[in-house]
Amino acid sequence: MTVTSFFRALGSSRRAALTLEVAEDIRSQVDGECDELFDPLAGHPELDGFEVFASDGHYEEAATHTKPVDGKVHAPGYFFSLNLRTHSLSLLDVARPKKKREHDMAALKRIGGRQLRMGVPQGRRVIHVYDRAGIDYRQWINWKTMGVYFISREKVSSRAMVLGERKFDRSDPRNTGILADQQIGVSSGVLIRRVRYEDPATGAVLDFITTQFSLPPGLIAFLYKLRWDIEKTFDEKKNKLGVKKAWATTEVARRQQALFACMVHNLLLMLERKLQREEHIRDEKLLAKQQRRLHDLERVIHEAGRTPNPLVHSCTRITQRSLQFIRWVRNSLRAHTPWNRAVEELRPLMTSYLL
Repeated sequence: MTVTSFFRALGSSRRAALTLEVAEDIRSQVDGECDELFDPLAGHPELDGFEVFASDGHYEEAATHTKPVDGKVHAPGYFFSLNLRTHSLSLLDVARPKKKREHDMAALKRIGGRQLRMGVPQGRRVIHVYDRAGIDYRQWINWKTMGVYFISREKVSSRAMVLGERKFDRSDPRNTGILADQQIGVSSGVLIRRVRYEDPATGAVLDFITTQFSLPPGLIAFLYKLRWDIEKTFDEKKNKLGVKKAWATTEVARRQQALFACMVHNLLLMLERKLQREEHIRDEKLLAKQQRRLHDLERVIHEAGRTPNPLVHSCTRITQRSLQFIRWVRNSLRAHTPWNRAVEELRPLMTSYLL
C-alpha cells in the first residue's frame, strides 16, 4: 500500500467501522483469555461484581498539516481506558477541541454513562479510576445510577465538610495505612466518600474520593495505585513503540490511528501471555528489576518505622514490555521468521541482561 492510499484509508468511514470491529474483537480475546494468574484483583471477593478501568486523556504532537482551530493548532487528544483485570486497552473517544483543548470531564460527559459501561453486561458494576481532571461530583452521582463509579484524588482546593466517620476493619491487612474512612459533603450538595491513606514509603497523606461505598478502604487506595498502569502504557506507546505524533488530521482518521495503537498493545499482550503459558518464557530482566525495586521499597519503609501495605507488595504484574522484546517482534515479523526459530531466538534475549 502506498503512503497516499494509507492516508485515504485512514479517512474512510467504512474502513473505520471495520477497524473498530477488529479492535473490539482483539480486546474481547484478551479479556476472555485472561486467567487469575494475570488478574491482580482476583484475590478480593468484594470486587467479584465489578469491572475496573484506569481511564485518562492522552495527547500527541500535531501533524504539520493539522488545521488550526481559531488560529491555534491543538495537540490531538484521545481518551483511553485500560482494564485493570486483563490489561486490555480500548479507545473511549478522540478529543474534539473548539476554542480551547477539550477538558477531560467535558469529553466524559459527551461520551456518556452508557459508553462508560465499556460493554459490561447489566448486573455487573463498573469503576473508572481517573486523575483529578475527571472530577464532577454531581455527574458522578448521575452515573452511579447507571452502575458506573469513579475513584480519584481529592483536589487541593477542595473545601469538603466531614459529615461522619465510617467504621472499617483495622485488623484487615489490606487496610494497613488507612487513617480515616469518611463521608463528606461537597459544594454541589452530594455525599461522597473520602479515604485518607498514609504512604508507608514517604509518609505523605493522600486523600482518595469515590462514589463507591461498599469496598474496603484499603482496596480504594490500591485501585488508585493501579491507575499508574495506564501512564506506563502511554509511556510504552511513546518511547518504546515510537508513536509520538498524530499523522492523521480528521476525526475519523485520528480515531483509526488510536485504534491501531490499542490493537498493537493488545496483540503484544496476547503474544506475551502465549509465550509464558506455552513456552515458559518470561522477561527475566524486568522481573529482576521489579524485585529489586520492591526490595528497596521495603528497606525504605523499614527505616522509616512504618508498616507496608501487603496489597502493594503482592501486585507484581509487569506493565510494560522491554525494548528487547519489542525489537524481537519487529525483526521476526520483517524477516518472516518461523515461530519455533523465533522462540529460540527470544529465549536468550530475556535473560542476557541479568547480572
